[in-house]
Amino acid sequence: MTVSALTRRSLLLTACAVGCGNWRRARGPFTVFTWAGPWGDTFERALKPLFEEATGETVVFDNGWGEEIPKLLIAPVDQPPYDVMIVAPFMVYPVIRQGHFAPLDWDLIPNAANFHRNALDNWVAKESWGLTWPDAFHTGIYRRDGQEQVSEWADVLKQRAGFYRASYMSLYTFAAIYAPGRAAEAIEQDFDGVFDFAKSNKSRIAHWWATSPDMAFNLARNNVDAGNIHSVDAYHLLRDGQQADLFITPDRAHFQAIWLVPKGSQMKTLAHEFLNQFASLEFQREYAAAGFPTPHPQAAAEQAASDPLWRRINPYTESDFEQLRYYPYDAYTDNWNAMTERWNQEVLV
Repeated sequence: MTVSALTRRSLLLTACAVGCGNWRRARGPFTVFTWAGPWGDTFERALKPLFEEATGETVVFDNGWGEEIPKLLIAPVDQPPYDVMIVAPFMVYPVIRQGHFAPLDWDLIPNAANFHRNALDNWVAKESWGLTWPDAFHTGIYRRDGQEQVSEWADVLKQRAGFYRASYMSLYTFAAIYAPGRAAEAIEQDFDGVFDFAKSNKSRIAHWWATSPDMAFNLARNNVDAGNIHSVDAYHLLRDGQQADLFITPDRAHFQAIWLVPKGSQMKTLAHEFLNQFASLEFQREYAAAGFPTPHPQAAAEQAASDPLWRRINPYTESDFEQLRYYPYDAYTDNWNAMTERWNQEVLV
């Protein structure tokens, strides 16, 4: 450990001795909610030791999917179930506005300054509610032995298509067919037109997949010819030699992941250091090596230089980062009923 790291650890230990001690005895260890699968595996393997070395504290990960917000909302304000939470924007945007999270002190997360500015170019980060980053991007995948050439989203509807059940991705896919090159703008300016287009073409979807392994299975079994998928899962499929290839269009958009600190956490100093270690070059190298995109330009450049497949899938140049955009989550929130009830009742039927 370097002298600067020792100094930072000493400061953190002093702060926690003052602000965290009684709470830790009453509540238990520093606890982080994260998504199961490759996220939880990577955090456990690579982020846990960085955080514990920096702080001398133990972090416990609770891996799941979708239960974090309900648990937070039913817990007493001063007894949140987690000290840090990874969340998806379409579930948490309204909850942030309702005041359930603590604002961040960016001075305690110095490594975040090394993220590309576009990763933090959204109201969640600008108003200091959370650390945001592009975690996966909208990617097309198809069987290499298919009869039709696939190079754009309109090609997918010409054959047996597999689309994600989640509306944020698949409505965007329909938008990329409805208004090529303007998918985000179409959702923001003509949401009803895009939604009606999705309804009128739902019969063309041969399979609505629930998880990326489900999509991979149906591709391998020749049940679908092409569809949408998360970039990190496309990376693992191609790396493992599946008979598939991918395509990327100018409409690519990134899924926005967010780290948030619950308002009632009494371990906010540790929470900030956890985010700081996540944003570190050391962890972002590991994150990229696991197949994820990284908002850290140096980590991205290094991974791209050593891994041609990762370089093909993920942004790594300044031009790539300049074009980075998240899914149009604010427009999704404004049309929440159509994004939830109507999608389930009118499209997934």
